[in-house]
Amino acid sequence: MLSSISSFSALSVLRPQSSMLLNSPPMKTMSLTALGFGFIGQRRWKSRGNTYQPSTLKRKRTFGFLARAKSKQGSKILKRRKLKGRWFLSH
Repeated sequence: MLSSISSFSALSVLRPQSSMLLNSPPMKTMSLTALGFGFIGQRRWKSRGNTYQPSTLKRKRTFGFLARAKSKQGSKILKRRKLKGRWFLSH
């Protein structure tokens, strides 16, 4: 009885002699659909985030009259809007 207790040590618990865990196939991870989270990516509509944070300075620098007048493409935009009869040519 003493010999059976001595063969069972703390090391044998931490490091089993039979490599049953090493020989077994790896466990499969559960997918999101199996966990019940699969419907998140398949909604018909999504609530949009707060991506637009208005800034007058950025708007004027990007789409303002002076920004349009400086570039070649911008002057074409101003010309096209003037010919169309737009009251406001730019911001």
